[in-house]
Parts: sequence; C-alpha cells; structure tokens
Amino acid sequence: MKRWIIGGVAALAVGGAGFFWFAPYNIAASVPHLPGVGETLHQYLRNAVRVRANRVEVPQHVDLDDPALVRLGAGHFATGCQTCHGAPGIARNPVVQGMRPEPPMLTSEDFEPAEFWWIARHGFKYTGMPSWPGEGRDDEPWALAAFLSRYDSFDRAAYEDAAFGRTEGYQSDGVRFGGLSGAIPQELACARCHGEDGLGRDGTAPKLAGQSEEWLTLVLEAYAEGHRESGFMEPLAMPLSAETRAGIAERYAGMSGAWQGRALDFGNAERGRELAQRGDEHEDIASCASCHEGGGDGLSPKRADTPRIAGQDGHWLVTWLRLYRDGPVPETPRAPLMQAAARNLTDQDINDLAAYYASLGPARAKK
Repeated sequence: MKRWIIGGVAALAVGGAGFFWFAPYNIAASVPHLPGVGETLHQYLRNAVRVRANRVEVPQHVDLDDPALVRLGAGHFATGCQTCHGAPGIARNPVVQGMRPEPPMLTSEDFEPAEFWWIARHGFKYTGMPSWPGEGRDDEPWALAAFLSRYDSFDRAAYEDAAFGRTEGYQSDGVRFGGLSGAIPQELACARCHGEDGLGRDGTAPKLAGQSEEWLTLVLEAYAEGHRESGFMEPLAMPLSAETRAGIAERYAGMSGAWQGRALDFGNAERGRELAQRGDEHEDIASCASCHEGGGDGLSPKRADTPRIAGQDGHWLVTWLRLYRDGPVPETPRAPLMQAAARNLTDQDINDLAAYYASLGPARAKK
C-alpha cells in the first residue's frame, strides 16, 4: 500500500512537471479557452469580488448620489477606462477586443457600488485590469463607483457633458489607446474637472482660480514626481514637462472668481469657526487661521506656498483633512505641518472645519 502511495505521488509529480515544462494548454489570446474554462474563471472572479466587497462600507462623508462625484468619476473613466471598456454610445477600441479575456462593455447591473469600488481600487491579476494608481487613496475610487452605478442612465451626449464639460470642439471618440488625444488643448484637459473658470465645476474638483502660482507649481510637481498620491492627478501630471506645469500654474493663478463653497449636510460651521480661529489647546489642535488666513483680503493665506481654503468646497476640505490625519501624507515641504495639525482631529472636528471654511463666501479670489 505504501509503495502505491509513493508511486502515485511520484507519477503526479512527473506528470505535473511535464505539464509545466511542455505547456500543452495554449495560452495564446488568439485561441479561445476550452469549453467551460472561461466561464469558470469569470464566475470565480465574480465570487472573489462579492466576498471581498461584502466587507466594504461606503464612508459616511461620501454621497454616491452627489452629481459632482458622478462627474468626477465620469472624467476619470474617460481618462483611464474608456479605451478598454468603451463608454455610453462609444465602442471599445479594436485593439482590446483581441485580449483574452476581453474588457467588457459595462452596465450598472454588473456590480453593486461597493463591488465597483473594490474592482477600481484593487484590479485583477492576469486580466490587464490595473489597481488604483494613487497608492493608499481609498477615497478616490468611490467617484468611479458613483458613475458606474448610474452608467446605464447615460447616453453619449450626457456622458460627454459629465466627463468633458464645456470643452467645445472635442469629441470623446478622439480618445486614443493610452489616454486623452493630443487634439485636446492642455487648458481644456484641466478644465474638464476644474472648470474653464477654475472654480471646480460645482464641486467636481477643487477650486484653483486665484491660488498662488508658487503653490500650484509645487502641487503639480508633487503629483508628477509621485510625492503626492492621487489616481486622478498623477496620470495626468506625470507626462507634463516642467514648462507646461508652470504654464498651467500661471494660468490658474491669473484667474479671479467668486469662491463660494458648497454647503455640507453635516458639520457645525459655528463650532468650526471657533476651532479654526483658536484651535484647541487641550487636544493639541492648532489654529487653522494662523496659516490659511490673514493675507490680502483676510481670507487668503499669508504665505504663497500655502493654499487658500476659505470658500473651497466642503467635500474637498473633508478629503484633505482626512488624508493629513490618516494618510497617505504628501511628501512636500510643508506637509509635516499639516500632518501635525490634523493628527488629533476627530471626524466631527473635520466636518465642522469643512463646514466653516466652505461657508466663507462669496469672496473674490485674486492673484
């Protein structure tokens, strides 16, 4: 009996080694899987997503029904997903149809929001589906989940409006394999999310109009060099030359506009004002106003390497404060100051501060 067991194990080892070495199963993408293999692998994939996404909860500060979040997701879909998956009214690129498995055309019925988030955040091995490019930015894929959860409600015109905004003369089918077509001018590429006026397209992206040229240049450089994590910004900033980044910074710094943040449904603005002006000595929380207020019009920062936050949209203020508290913290010169300032903030503190600074407006942001 013992000999039979040893012989069986040896035979399996030899057979396995032979299968591994001679590779009889054809892995060429040009050859379909054997019957049942593709279906089995796909069902395993769906099971893996379901099991892992079952532990995922939508953060309390994330509103999947927020039109701004949906627009942001649509904009990223155009940049990073459309070439492989197509888009509403837009076919997939012929190149990707030769992949095995093919990247599917998507529908809202495919997955639940938490499952869309998990897929965007983690990707899939051996499929060409990447994980989220902003390491540690668990907050960002919710924008894509918000868009994909409503994917079926978009026709081509509505999709282009959400993803590109007022970028007249640009057709979304001009997106080539590998990213945005060079036919779209750089200023319009930025305006897709930040708006032609630099005021963020009603909360789709942060307001930039009137921020200092020094700060804008510093932030773009940090995104381009991987010192500031973001799956939205890093892929767009990395290919830009230093000259182009400087031109973008100069353009937005030269804009002016009325900064009026979108109100939050949560947060106590009055308590946020007290915390922003005086801090909390007992909790070792510094005053925000000591750096972010006191310049020019009183609501601008004192230093050119510090961003204006008065009148910024509350959603972005919540996002940034949570990042400085929980990470990933940017590797920029003054980031340690913000990390120290945010480390003892509670969720309620963050909501209150965001509510306060979002309420400061309308005010003119100037160079």
